[in-house]
Amino acid sequence: MPENIPIHRLKDMPVFGGLRDDVVKQILEGSHYVEREAGEPFFLEGERGDSSFIVETGSAALFKLGESGQSHQIRSFLPGECFGAMALLGVYPRSGVVKALEPCRAVEIKADQLFTMYQADPEQYLLMFMNMARDLSRRLRDTDDQLVVCLDERIHAE
Repeated sequence: MPENIPIHRLKDMPVFGGLRDDVVKQILEGSHYVEREAGEPFFLEGERGDSSFIVETGSAALFKLGESGQSHQIRSFLPGECFGAMALLGVYPRSGVVKALEPCRAVEIKADQLFTMYQADPEQYLLMFMNMARDLSRRLRDTDDQLVVCLDERIHAE
């Protein structure tokens, strides 16, 4: 279990919102830290995903390659934010590359830990997935707004 992470601090993170202390402790028991230096990836696009990450320190960002071959930063992740949750919500390969923007430490939560949570307490399991879905919904709305801005800029450039 990652040391030095107070349960109350995790419960302030959106993905753990509303979960009981004992459930958060159970999730953390099978977790570990993943540390990356600036520029190092947490995972690559197309890889099979079986975990999600919660940034503890530093920052990371999602990158996607465009048709031109240029890498585009889609969004960044600050302490308390979660990335990789799409791999837990569906059985799809990773949708992009997530790299550390600076030295970054994240807690990795594996899918099998969540399955154990489901077996022990389906209600708390559902709450955690609802938290992840809310976060992904918020990001989708943000992405929609960014897309409209890009389309408007393209129209005005023509």
